[in-house]
Amino acid sequence: MSVLSTKDLSYYYFSDRMIFENLNMEFERGKVYVILGASGSGKTTLLSLLGGLDTPKGGQILFEGQDIAKMGLTRYRHDCVSFIFQNYNLIEYMTPFENVQLVDAHASPDILTQVGLTSDEAHRNVLKLSGGQQQRVAIARALASSAPVILADEPTGNLDEDTAHDVTALLVEKAKSMNKCVIIVSHSNEVAAMADVIICFSHGKIEIA
Repeated sequence: MSVLSTKDLSYYYFSDRMIFENLNMEFERGKVYVILGASGSGKTTLLSLLGGLDTPKGGQILFEGQDIAKMGLTRYRHDCVSFIFQNYNLIEYMTPFENVQLVDAHASPDILTQVGLTSDEAHRNVLKLSGGQQQRVAIARALASSAPVILADEPTGNLDEDTAHDVTALLVEKAKSMNKCVIIVSHSNEVAAMADVIICFSHGKIEIA
């Protein structure tokens, strides 16, 4: 059974500019999905809808078969999904460990060790870390959340190629071992190569690779 799905999902900015219409998709635990597409194709819009950050013009988004609008979007965002952003969205005056504790007050520092940070780095101000290290903190924060779905919007967009590969591989490995569903919006074919399912957006239509 899918953990997240869309039913006849439609979205438009203006009545004459349909982004997508009657979109039906299913996402499962333990799988990594990468959404590819040109700028403006609708991939980030879809991620926002899946995360309860925006509301569709038509259709439904279902979490374990239940309409997220009926669940309440605030509850849904808190309990069911976690986010990884391109710009990290860390609290800058906190340490990595303090950032992780925001989603789980009982989190162990081990989660940061598992994503490649040393004990010293875990207790250093996040602004003293490199971009790759900050993104590792963002991944640790998402993994520490009890939410079964991770939504990542261009998570490697600010990283060099080697770091981007390492960070993506880490996210894929840890998410699979924890049986989470990961949905990544990306422009990178290298990121897509690590996916179980590639979703290509073009002119409001999707192709599954």
